Amino acid sequence: MKLSKSLAMLLTLICITVIAVTTFRLSPSFARSTPAMSAQESPEKVTTDLIAQGSSGNTLYTKLGGYNGIAKVIDTSLGIILVDPVIGKYFIGLGTNSKQKLRQLLVDQFCQAAGGPCVYTGRTMKLSHSGMDGGLSDNEFNAFANDVSQALTQNSVNPSAKADVLAFVESLRSKIVEN
Repeated sequence: MKLSKSLAMLLTLICITVIAVTTFRLSPSFARSTPAMSAQESPEKVTTDLIAQGSSGNTLYTKLGGYNGIAKVIDTSLGIILVDPVIGKYFIGLGTNSKQKLRQLLVDQFCQAAGGPCVYTGRTMKLSHSGMDGGLSDNEFNAFANDVSQALTQNSVNPSAKADVLAFVESLRSKIVEN
């Protein structure tokens, strides 16, 4: 009796798992499901799709070493950005969880823009950066771009891929710089 109860419970858990995986279209690694892009975000999606192809026809995602390569560049970038004298002030006081969430949003955003399987679920760049001390300046945006460039160099990203990433970063300028 006890064995059949355990077997029934195991079968129930398997059925629930199959239903959840099917319903939420989860990958075998049980990655989280993400909602579709809103109409407000679709112009940014078009921009990232154009950049994702890169100059040589291969996706930038592949040229950067996939998810792990992008995550490594983002980790290096954040290490530089958080202590940058020009833009580091915006990150003072962030707790560990907030930094981890920021990191994941950046990984997802760059991964999606590079043509990878990720979906950026954060706010639009305009909304995320509005009202920050009267808006980010060109100087602050340039500091961010330079920090990303430095991280790409430190991670030995080839010049073609580096140019594509920096083109993506530059495409965000009009959505981030307010003055």
